[in-house]
Amino acid sequence: MNCRLLFKIFPVLLFLALPVPGRAQAEKALLVTKIAFGSDGTAKVGYDTKGNAAQEVESSKIQSALIFYALAMNRLDAESGKALLNQVQASVGKIATEQGLVRADLLKGNPLLKTLQAAPAEQTLDLTFSQVGKSNTFELKPETVDPKFLAPGVIYLFQDQVKTLSESGLRLMVLAMGGMNKWYREVGKASDADSVAKAPAYALNLAVDILEKLGGKKKPN
Repeated sequence: MNCRLLFKIFPVLLFLALPVPGRAQAEKALLVTKIAFGSDGTAKVGYDTKGNAAQEVESSKIQSALIFYALAMNRLDAESGKALLNQVQASVGKIATEQGLVRADLLKGNPLLKTLQAAPAEQTLDLTFSQVGKSNTFELKPETVDPKFLAPGVIYLFQDQVKTLSESGLRLMVLAMGGMNKWYREVGKASDADSVAKAPAYALNLAVDILEKLGGKKKPN
């Protein structure tokens, strides 16, 4: 299965006050994310930012994480997908609290990580997020990856977002995470091929709309 997917520019670019990409059709890599599972049963997340500006990198991180979540939901069976959705929703509750945003620990006691913790396996996932004209592409390598790495990969990637995004970026991210779950529960099906594009787009539109109603567009700290 070819995992190179094409997307329209998401509204997160507007919310983060980034310049709209130019019209040139040459592909420009914006961000390469590596999720490296090791022999110790854990994973490390790293980035190649391609020398892009901090705001652009933050936008790319958010979009890449949401698209990867959508891709995982599309590939997982119904039971595994439901388990991932439930853990993402639990993560939203840990981050967005009555006291405000919390940079919560999403890994401790997470049941989605137990299989690889019990039987560690080495695997590196490369997520490449690029710009082509006014669209974006997303590519996962290897193209055929064992599904057992998908749900843990999503959790490790979201954990990294919680640690590294600016406060405004994290606010947008957690709203979009909840928005994606709303899409899966009320709007569409994860098994549909177009869900990989539609779920993140819906979630980001919803998140931006909420933030604009709460106080207008804000730049990350």
